[in-house]
Amino acid sequence: MNQQAVIAVAVAPIHRDPNFSSEMITQSLMWENVYIRETKNNWHLIQTEDRYDGWIHAFYLSYCDVPISQNIVISRRIIPVFQDIEDLNSIISILSFGTSVPIASQSGRFSKISFPNGQNGYIENQKKMLDKSRNEIVKLSKILLGTPYLWGGRSSFGYDCSGFVQMVMKAIGISLQRDTKQQVLTAGLKEININDAKLGDLIFFSEKGCINHVAFNIGGGKIIHCSGQVKIESIKEETPDFNKELSKFDITVMSIANFIPSNVSVSK
Repeated sequence: MNQQAVIAVAVAPIHRDPNFSSEMITQSLMWENVYIRETKNNWHLIQTEDRYDGWIHAFYLSYCDVPISQNIVISRRIIPVFQDIEDLNSIISILSFGTSVPIASQSGRFSKISFPNGQNGYIENQKKMLDKSRNEIVKLSKILLGTPYLWGGRSSFGYDCSGFVQMVMKAIGISLQRDTKQQVLTAGLKEININDAKLGDLIFFSEKGCINHVAFNIGGGKIIHCSGQVKIESIKEETPDFNKELSKFDITVMSIANFIPSNVSVSK
């Protein structure tokens, strides 16, 4: 079996085993494609768009086709979906940052979107195309400051470190794998000296050769990462927000230069 389906809810948990008491290993967002490989009772073993395998309950899925229309990426931390634009209490869903949704039409400050169940709703207009730039990475990362840490989290209701990095990059059209040990091996990333790091470059932390954490470089010895929550800290000693725990780990810095158009400038 290799049936295709889409996520029918704002955020769907994916578990290690086919039961709700099993560890949540990742999440998928509304309209993301999944591929069903096996079915057991009301659970499906799936592979996600980022090639992650896990179990999801059937009620999180829809078997409709993705509408052929313009899609837009949610570029705010969260955004409500209204049933009626004349009634701002008519919220029917709340979508996470990074969700890509089909736009049926636009009118004034609202866009009409489609749900996988065929229902329609309205969201405030989003920026149609996010810049593929280092500045945009930092800007989007800072929108998510304070988002709590959640093991397996991949939405702005809760992230783990690699989920946070993956979704910020996905929002501007750059694909990374799900886990840190996979992300560091991404084709196109280039290892550089930390002194050559620019805005948005990825900083990986490892212990005994095992990569276990990732952050964005934001300049001046500072990083933005998800540890407890999305926050800004320093990896430079003798600074007020220096993270002493991270100083115990080995650092690998990977440049994202190959993913950024060369004509895009970087603000200092």
